[in-house]
Amino acid sequence: MATPMTATQAVTQLKKWGIRYAEIPGWATHNRNQVGAWGPLNGFIWHHTGADITAANARSYAAGMLYNGRSDLPGPLCHFSIGIDGIVYLVGWGRANHAGGGDPAVLQHVINEDYTGRLRPTKGNSNGVDGNSHFYGVEIQYSGSHPMADAQYKTALRLSAAICDFHGWSEKSVIAHGEWSSDKWDPGNAPSQLMNMPGVRDDVAATLGAGPTQEDDPMAGITKQDIYDAVWKTDQVAAPADAPDAKTNPNWQPQSYLKDIAVRVRAIQAQEAAQSAAIATLAKLVGSGVDTAAVVAAVQQAIKDAVVKVSVDVTTDSKGA
Repeated sequence: MATPMTATQAVTQLKKWGIRYAEIPGWATHNRNQVGAWGPLNGFIWHHTGADITAANARSYAAGMLYNGRSDLPGPLCHFSIGIDGIVYLVGWGRANHAGGGDPAVLQHVINEDYTGRLRPTKGNSNGVDGNSHFYGVEIQYSGSHPMADAQYKTALRLSAAICDFHGWSEKSVIAHGEWSSDKWDPGNAPSQLMNMPGVRDDVAATLGAGPTQEDDPMAGITKQDIYDAVWKTDQVAAPADAPDAKTNPNWQPQSYLKDIAVRVRAIQAQEAAQSAAIATLAKLVGSGVDTAAVVAAVQQAIKDAVVKVSVDVTTDSKGA
């Protein structure tokens, strides 16, 4: 049995184990503590969402369904959620509606860490003991009708190891919802088929044994085209009311400032080239009394100063947007 981690300690463990994460606003105090106990804790339960969530919708799903819950089941519905790309979303901290009722015999096995193979519960949500007070829970964002994404699985292992590491638990404190409750089958791996949890626990043990390691560089494999697309091809959104160009730019987006700077600098560079050429031609017509190089250098410096001023002005304007 263990005292629950604080929200701060949970974040520290994620960092220690090199887990990429995102915080849903309010998660650290979002819970159901007013209706029941949370702790002492005995283990960590894996769930699946029952639907495949794309990477683009992962955060909104965590901040919506998992944070708020349903009309018949208030949120939070988990503590952690793992997107298809392996990012962990922090959804709630404290008692959460994720485990429901389960088998007291399973709970005792998890407390004692004295079992082998798969746990087979004989009680479920309607006739079991309260699991929300005894377990951390993660919702893995996939349907369960196929294997989860490799990034999700690796993160689930690392997250399990981070929790076990903090409490001094072994891999036998990590179970499936389908091992806790007789009327559940998550996290699945095929239609209505529970994952091979003994194999999962072997992988958790190996992850624990390897110790905390940092994830691969999230920028690995990212090309210049990927960066271009991310910065310059974002979804268009409405302009904030206080944006300087809200009325003149109906498709305002934060990156518009970057585009504006680029457009202005390129225009100035074109003007510089044209003016330099014109001055050089003019100097030849005037005669040898004109220091062409000095005139061109002075013009170029003035234009460079103007470029700096444009950049500073645009950056200053953008602070209010």
